[in-house]
Amino acid sequence: MDLQLKGKVALVTGSTAGIGYAIAKSLAGEGAQVCINGRDQHKVDAVVDKMINETGNKNIKGVAADFSDKQQIQNLLTQLPEVDILVNNVGIFEPKDFSAITDEDWFKFYEVNVLSGVRLHGPILIK
Repeated sequence: MDLQLKGKVALVTGSTAGIGYAIAKSLAGEGAQVCINGRDQHKVDAVVDKMINETGNKNIKGVAADFSDKQQIQNLLTQLPEVDILVNNVGIFEPKDFSAITDEDWFKFYEVNVLSGVRLHGPILIK
């Protein structure tokens, strides 16, 4: 199927594995310029190479950013002056008893799972 994505820039957060990887790979397969994102630059680089080999699309780049850090989100956006497609797939959790989840844990979950979306969508929509 041709979704007419050639020339479109797609940022898929949390895309080094799982659903995020599958989404990024599908977009790359449709010809979009895809930005892979994860917290570890070495893993991001390995995934970029793997995806280029799997899709034949050489317009894939990777930017590491920890979405619990507002400055790292800003740095990522600086490296991507234009984004046509944003898939905000990033999310974290820690499997443990509810009573064992500290306030610090809750704040980090909120920072990554909610505020990162706000911090991404605002600047991208304004452009």
